[in-house]
Amino acid sequence: MKKIPIFPLDIVLYPNLKIPLRIFEPRYRQMLDNCMSTDKSFGICTINHGKEKGGWDTPTDFGTIAYVTKCEDLDLTGTNYYIELIGKERFEIINLIQPALNKPLVYNPPNNPSMQTMLKESSGSPLYFEAEINTFAELEGLIEGEKWIEIISKLEKRIKHAANKVGVPFDDFTGFMQHNGLNLKEGNIQDFYNISSMCSLTLETQLNILKADSINKAIDILEFEL
Repeated sequence: MKKIPIFPLDIVLYPNLKIPLRIFEPRYRQMLDNCMSTDKSFGICTINHGKEKGGWDTPTDFGTIAYVTKCEDLDLTGTNYYIELIGKERFEIINLIQPALNKPLVYNPPNNPSMQTMLKESSGSPLYFEAEINTFAELEGLIEGEKWIEIISKLEKRIKHAANKVGVPFDDFTGFMQHNGLNLKEGNIQDFYNISSMCSLTLETQLNILKADSINKAIDILEFEL
């Protein structure tokens, strides 16, 4: 088993997809410092709402390892970072390790309490969750023919509906597909994850797609929602 830092967020990160984040909480600034000095990676899981430990939001038991591809100090004070991530392996938490400190009664990051205060109280131990995990191999497979066309058609209807609701014209779906590197005739699991990220699905549905152990199961989950 491998031990990694865990960042609970209301985000599902699919393998090989990219997301930006802003880091300002003392515990995640410490996590980022540690990650950047080692392998530049940590785990992202959705939040297990209502299941706090030590006052902190806990993660669900499944997530994606995120690799930091870019890190910038936004205000040169070391309290506000912009980072870019790319998803790597999917993983399951086997053992969740609680942060060294419980959540302070007054907690207004990034300044109250300061990172220095929290690190002193914790004797430098991790202020963030860690976990022992098992990783999973990438899914394989190709979606083609009528099945892929059906998924693409449903995506087009969903995007056009969302555009109409906000009064934005959307007429060039073929151009949209090409811009996102998607083929109108077939797609692999990476194309499928890309489409799933565009569909404004609930976090629960996105997580279920991430957890699917075959491309066919992932397709069934998406089709039920679309």
